[in-house]
Amino acid sequence: MEDAAPLDLVGVDAEAERAYRHLLARGGGTVDGVTAALGVTYQEGLALVEQLHRFGLVTRRTSGEFLTVDPRHALRALVESRERQLASVRDAAGSLGAIFDSARRARNGGHGTLVISGPEAVGDRYYRLKQAARAEICSLDRPPFLLAPNGPLDEAVVGRGVRVRAVYAASSFVADGGWPELGSLVSRGEEARITPTLPIKLSMADRSAAMVSLSLSAGNTECLYTEAPPLLDALAELFERYWAAASPLARDPGPDAPLPPVGLPEEDRKPTDEERNLLALFAAGVKDEAIARQFGISSRTLRRRIQDLYAELGTTSRFGAGVAAARRNWV
Repeated sequence: MEDAAPLDLVGVDAEAERAYRHLLARGGGTVDGVTAALGVTYQEGLALVEQLHRFGLVTRRTSGEFLTVDPRHALRALVESRERQLASVRDAAGSLGAIFDSARRARNGGHGTLVISGPEAVGDRYYRLKQAARAEICSLDRPPFLLAPNGPLDEAVVGRGVRVRAVYAASSFVADGGWPELGSLVSRGEEARITPTLPIKLSMADRSAAMVSLSLSAGNTECLYTEAPPLLDALAELFERYWAAASPLARDPGPDAPLPPVGLPEEDRKPTDEERNLLALFAAGVKDEAIARQFGISSRTLRRRIQDLYAELGTTSRFGAGVAAARRNWV
């Protein structure tokens, strides 16, 4: 029946629900009435009504008649009971997970470190690593790229309050499948920085688990997964060193970015997002063609904007722009 309530979700099977609807329509009834209405034996009818009685959906009178209870109260009580049962299952997840972790550590020499290979296995572990994060995800990223950036997942991670910090190698912008796959580095809410080179690919969740590339050869998916505290400490220190030295990327300004304000004293003028990104990409050594692709503009338009930046900073080169920007505290 199309409008049937999903009472099986609280333990009332389809036959018992038929009996319940029969009794509801009449305000109650007897086992004989249920038996006749449903075309079942007396014992089967009795079992159905007893089931409804156990669930608190009907009450029994001394005469043998069964009266229905207001379903707005009876079903609410059933739902609350099932919620308590499910909550106990959820609460058991912690202790069961501890058993799982203990067994995994014992199986892998007691330190929770193992080698993973194959795109499917690596992708699954990477997904679970991000899903498990509660406070922070730190990444060092560079080609070759095995997986797409997984934007929806990153948005969900940021949405639940997880801080996402990523350092990208300059080659991320120029390698085949690099920048087009990455899209806007900060559109997913992450804090992104860029550096000329990176020695490894790394993803770390809450400094309690990490994945590290074991090869940077295209087609080689082998990586190390670890929960070993000494190794995690070393990886965290490596990340922080690259994070501190890398140049921050501002939110992608796009082709319609506003022009910088005019008329302010040099010491008061702050860089626009586009200027900040240009300086960061300059520092990482990214070529003009790749920068134009990031901004979604032509190479000719990019050259004009670079000349405007040089004029603002009083220089004629990338190096000079970096020096002048540092003097103004723009970087």
